[in-house]
Amino acid sequence: MGFVVDKVSEDSFYENLLLGLSKVLEKSPFVSNLALKRYPGVRQMDIRTWEHNNSIALPEDLKCFFSSSNGFSYTYDFSYEAENQEKSTRQGKLEVNQLNDVARIYGYETKNTAQIEKVANKYKLILSRDSKVFELCTVDENAKVVLVYINTYSNPTIWLYTTPMIFNHIADDFTIYFRRCIAHLGIPCWQYIVSNKGLPEWTKEIFLLLAPGVLQEDKNLVETPRVVIEETNIIDPAVFLSSTNSNHGLIMQAMQQAKSTKEKKSKTVPKKQVNSKLVRKHEK
Repeated sequence: MGFVVDKVSEDSFYENLLLGLSKVLEKSPFVSNLALKRYPGVRQMDIRTWEHNNSIALPEDLKCFFSSSNGFSYTYDFSYEAENQEKSTRQGKLEVNQLNDVARIYGYETKNTAQIEKVANKYKLILSRDSKVFELCTVDENAKVVLVYINTYSNPTIWLYTTPMIFNHIADDFTIYFRRCIAHLGIPCWQYIVSNKGLPEWTKEIFLLLAPGVLQEDKNLVETPRVVIEETNIIDPAVFLSSTNSNHGLIMQAMQQAKSTKEKKSKTVPKKQVNSKLVRKHEK
């Protein structure tokens, strides 16, 4: 995703950056007060200073983003009147902190080794003392979107950090995260879709009015399928490997004995009887 402005107007840059989101929202009778804050890009020197102060390197897509726009804020008001209820207003937003506000956060649990484990179709984050977490934006009083480095030299990934100290994977990089923001129309608290807590009911109502098809698409990505065909009936080749020569000798000896026994029986017993006896022996 290209963030660098190259011989295009500022209006064209933001229009391309939002992928036509403004036109979609303007058509909705529930949306009003669309507002875009425009930030000038930061200098490469400022980016290098931030990297030096935090002892990490920003990924290329974030460098390009901050070079073109130092932060991002696009908001709108969503208003609707439910049956037998007063009119309710919520604020949708696409937001990224300014570079100096991409601050490091602490307080999470650490272990000796940092890693990202995949369990079913979800990711589990384990951090160490060498790991670093930076806030990209605030979702609400209980959650933040964060940039996570499992160590100083790793490529960062994007996570939802909620209380009490729980991380939920959102995207592999900033570009994918920003596109997901647009795909979810900046609907408030959409990031909770990746958490075990799930979306607030009022967020679901907004989705049903603005983008009813999005939740069904997310359902296939978030929920764990009951049966994963690719992960069933797979033999681990490691079971055929041995760590010592003695184990290897025992295995080869057992294979030779089984082969010798089979050859003797095949000479004295008809083929059908051999099969039936082998089945009985296996059942015992």
